[in-house]
Amino acid sequence: RHTRYISVTGVQTCALPISSAWASDLMPPVEELAASYERHGGVPLDSWEFHLALGYFKIAVIAAGIDHRYRAGASHGEGFDTAGASVGPFLAEGLALLG
Repeated sequence: RHTRYISVTGVQTCALPISSAWASDLMPPVEELAASYERHGGVPLDSWEFHLALGYFKIAVIAAGIDHRYRAGASHGEGFDTAGASVGPFLAEGLALLG
């Protein structure tokens, strides 16, 4: 399992220990991915910060839903008990991008 700090604003507010390709050190930083998309797609990413903030807000809502199901006893297993702790940091990242 890798731990990757999920932060675009430079403030490391949330670390999620997850097993996935996205957590790999081989995955380029989000700025490089965005630049590659623009370069290969030939289209500028207008309002990039807005869309990235929206992504953080969506993840926060998903994490809140996972936390709700866990607290209601509908989810069992590793990681469900900590999902709620990520809601605030994801919201903070989104707000920081819009700030």
